[in-house]
Amino acid sequence: MEEDVAQLSHAELVEKKFVLFAEECFGLFTSKIAASLVRYNGDRCVAVIDSLQAGRTVQDVLGYGGPIPIVSRVEDALHLRPEVLIIGKGLHSADLPESWKPHILSAVQNGLHLVNSIHYRLAGDPDIARAIRDKGVTVWETKDTPPVQLNKARVLDLDTWVIHTCGSDSNIGKKTAALQIWQEANRVGISTGFAATGQSGMLISGHGIAVDGVPGDFMAGAVEKVVMDAAAGNEWVVVEGQGSLNHIGFSSVALAILHGALPHALVFCHRLGAERTKVWETPIRPLPELIRLNEELSVFERPAKVAAISVNSFGFSEEDYRREVEKLEADTGLPVVDPVREGGARLVEILRAHQRETLDRLSDLRR
Repeated sequence: MEEDVAQLSHAELVEKKFVLFAEECFGLFTSKIAASLVRYNGDRCVAVIDSLQAGRTVQDVLGYGGPIPIVSRVEDALHLRPEVLIIGKGLHSADLPESWKPHILSAVQNGLHLVNSIHYRLAGDPDIARAIRDKGVTVWETKDTPPVQLNKARVLDLDTWVIHTCGSDSNIGKKTAALQIWQEANRVGISTGFAATGQSGMLISGHGIAVDGVPGDFMAGAVEKVVMDAAAGNEWVVVEGQGSLNHIGFSSVALAILHGALPHALVFCHRLGAERTKVWETPIRPLPELIRLNEELSVFERPAKVAAISVNSFGFSEEDYRREVEKLEADTGLPVVDPVREGGARLVEILRAHQRETLDRLSDLRR
């Protein structure tokens, strides 16, 4: 048996070189955790595991990420000296796919630490649990829930300006919009914290909580804690959204974040051209209707308005993108930005103006 070693913290794990596990699913929309980590932490990614696309590069598949190789097995990446295996695909189940087990076992037997992004706890498999004990590796179960309390609306007492990215569906760019705003706001001198509410944001920032792993009564309280932590010493907090209020499967998480974060401003996110929600395939209602829904379900103590629409325009030509933006702006009366195509600067300026207007309005009401 290997000698016992100290367990690594989450912050230490996210700083190490890693290999992404996305077996038979690596892609922009089919493995969003992996795609996000390549975009924001790609300098530490040494390889991606997907036997169906082995021999290609990340750039070939995603259109960004450069020459990071895609390989078939953990063993094919060991010469690149990874330290961590990250499961880069979430699942809509609590099972461990049988075909994944050999890859995870191999990673542990070769001394790699594990970051698990699915609901199944890896120690629940006797063989994987035994290997983890024998090798003394660290396992970060991102769905594990730290002690949380009920929401006490303490966010209302903060001086920090809170921004929340909501949207029309799951996996459309809420996290990406939040990260682009977070990075740009800090770049221009607005000290801004990032409140991660899902495993991708946690792995990029090194902190936060996966809200979908929290018991229902405590979800809003978990969000409150993440926002309070992210607000410390900052002027702004950007809260990563999950799911959507109109999604038959993920509405509860979306509402818990809206009520736990108690945002001053909303950024509504949408994938251009999308007509039905993912997985459940229910029709996406007209965006003006969904925008009103999010605004109306913000709390009476802090009614929030949508300041801008952030779109995911992947696959659109520049001409088609501009045409769709003009139509959406006319339909909603709101500015529309793709923060990946255009960068986050315009969104930050819009949010700055929204903050000034809101504070001026509140000041007038107090007179």
